Amino acid sequence: MRTQSSSLRFPLVLTHTSLSRHSNTVTCERDGIEADERWPRHPRLRITPRSKTEIVNEFQIPGAIFAALLGLAFGSFLNVVLARFPEGESIVSPRSHCRRCDHTLASWENIPVLSWLLLRGRCRQCRARIGVRYPLVELAMGLLWIACWLNFAPPILDAARQASLVLSLLELASSALFCWLLAALAILDAEFFWLPDWFTLPGIAIGFILALFRTILMPQGLPQLGQAAWHRLLAILAAAGLVLFIRLAYWLVRRVEGMGLGDAKLMAMLAAWLGLRGALECFVLAVFGACTAAIVWLLILAIRRNTANWGKMPLPLGTFLCAAAISEIFYPYWLTAPMHLELLGLGI
Repeated sequence: MRTQSSSLRFPLVLTHTSLSRHSNTVTCERDGIEADERWPRHPRLRITPRSKTEIVNEFQIPGAIFAALLGLAFGSFLNVVLARFPEGESIVSPRSHCRRCDHTLASWENIPVLSWLLLRGRCRQCRARIGVRYPLVELAMGLLWIACWLNFAPPILDAARQASLVLSLLELASSALFCWLLAALAILDAEFFWLPDWFTLPGIAIGFILALFRTILMPQGLPQLGQAAWHRLLAILAAAGLVLFIRLAYWLVRRVEGMGLGDAKLMAMLAAWLGLRGALECFVLAVFGACTAAIVWLLILAIRRNTANWGKMPLPLGTFLCAAAISEIFYPYWLTAPMHLELLGLGI
């Protein structure tokens, strides 16, 4: 008869068990009979507190996804503004509809980017073409808000004090709002050569107020509030004055307007948000970009042998200013950074 293994000698119904603290021996007793079994003991699990870097990395991806979805939604709203505001229509009502046949869009036809792909860029009712600008604007806003989250979220998750947390939240929200304003103004100026006061003047006020809030939240910032307000006001006036001076000089030379008043108000808005140094950097970058675009366009006209009215070709300077301002949000003062100035032989 074959002997059973020791592990199957009898079904254990434990009446008494003793476990040694410093060994792997477990003593079991059943009906007065002791049985020693050596079971493996797992070492005690040590729980170590997570570092702040691990916590930040854990929230980066979910936060970026949420920022992308929110950016797509606000990009869809921006498309409504861009389509209705120049026509003098309400941006609140009626519901989104086809501009050609007035077909009211269903809910699934209003999903940012995805609806345009599902409809293949055409109205479901009349098959009218839907411009590619709509998904591009939504996608651009989604990407910009992801960049805002990745750039300004780590200070929020790593904030040790309440004032630092509020300041970081303010930077994140203000940068997202500023990107939305700049995108709206850039597209309006590119399509209509129009920088409406409904965007620039409130933008100046909001930027000025946010600059004061930043000063209050800084350590020992409250006593410096008056000085900060005065400096920011001077920056706004100086940035607008630069454009007005160039506009006056151009008019004195050619007796025509070379720059609109909207550009001066936009420069004032940039100074309110970015300070005088940031606004001047935006102006330099915008002029360089506009000159480059003009040269490329002139080469295209020369190839086509159509250079009769090249001198009257307008350029949307506001679009270039807004693009430069977006770069300043994520890389502030990069044009006049000490390293770049040293490379140019202009060390400070």
